[in-house]
Amino acid sequence: MRVLIVYPKFYIYGGAELVIVRLANYLTKKGIQNAILTTAMLPEVEKELNETEVIIQKESKIPFNFLGIKETLALHKGMRDNLDDFDVINIHNYPAEISFFPFKKPAVWMCNEPPEVVFRLDLKQSLFSKLIKKTILKFDKFVVKHYIKNVIVADEFNAERFIKLYGLKPEIINYGIDYDFFSQGDSKKIRQEYNLDNSFVILQVGMLTSLKNQIESVKTIEKLKDKIPNLKLIFAGWPEKEYELKVKEYIKEKKLDKYVIFFGSSDRNRIRDLYNACDVLLHPIKPQGGWLAPFEALCAGKPVVVSPETLCRETSCCLS
Repeated sequence: MRVLIVYPKFYIYGGAELVIVRLANYLTKKGIQNAILTTAMLPEVEKELNETEVIIQKESKIPFNFLGIKETLALHKGMRDNLDDFDVINIHNYPAEISFFPFKKPAVWMCNEPPEVVFRLDLKQSLFSKLIKKTILKFDKFVVKHYIKNVIVADEFNAERFIKLYGLKPEIINYGIDYDFFSQGDSKKIRQEYNLDNSFVILQVGMLTSLKNQIESVKTIEKLKDKIPNLKLIFAGWPEKEYELKVKEYIKEKKLDKYVIFFGSSDRNRIRDLYNACDVLLHPIKPQGGWLAPFEALCAGKPVVVSPETLCRETSCCLS
C-alpha cells in the first residue's frame, strides 16, 4: 500500500505539521510507503521525516490568491500527476479537500480545523467577493459530500463545527502526544543561555497570533510582576507580524520590556528544552486547536494553566 499525504503549505512547524510528520514516520515504521504532496516544505520539517518522499508542486503564477486558489490549483495538478502511484489519499486542511475533485480514490480528510472562518462573509468585502465566497463554499460542500467519505477531527468542539458547516458527522480521534520525547530536555542549557537561573519562567508556545491570545499572557505578567520576583515570560512561536506589533506596543506602553522574551520559531528540540526550563505553561488561547502544547508541557512535568475557551480545558487546569 502507498499513501499520499496532501497538505497545502509547510510555512511554520506547528501542531498540524507535527501531526503529519508523526503520521508519515509511523507509516514508514509499519512498512507502508508514503509521500507528502505540498506547495512548500520547511527544511526543519523535512529533516525529521524518515524515508518519506516529498513532492513539491509549485504554485500557479496567477496574480491573485483569493481563498487559496493558488494552492488549490497546484495541489490539484500534483494529485492528478501522482494519483496512479498511490492507493489512499490523506488530505490535511483547507483547500486540499477541494483539490481532490474529481478524483476517485479512497480518501481520508484530517480536518484539523473546519474552514468556517475562510468562508465567513465580511461586510467590508465587495458584492463580487461575497458571491465568489458563496460559490466556492457551495463547491467545497459538494466535493466533501460526494468525494471524501471519511473525515477525522480532533475533538467534540471541531466535530460540532464540522457538522454545522457540512451537515456530515466526522470521526473524532484525539491527537497523540510523544511522552518519551518531551519528557527529556536540557533545562540548564536554556536557563544559562537566557540568564534565567534565578527567574520564575512562564512559557507560552504557539504561533504569535490573535487566536493564541498572547496579549492575555502579557496582562498576566502585568498583574504578577510585583508579586513574583525575577518574573520572565517567554513566547515561542512563529510571529504573525501585525499581531506581534500589537503585543509589543502593549508591552512598551506598560513598561514590561524586561519581563518578556520573544524566542521566535524553533525546532522541536529547543521547544522541548523550553518546556523543561519553564516553571509553568500559560495557554490562554481561544477555541482554535490548542491540544498539543499543554500535554507536551505535562510530559515535562510542568503545571499548565489554560483558558476556559481552550479545547482541552476539560482535562487541564482551567482559570477564568
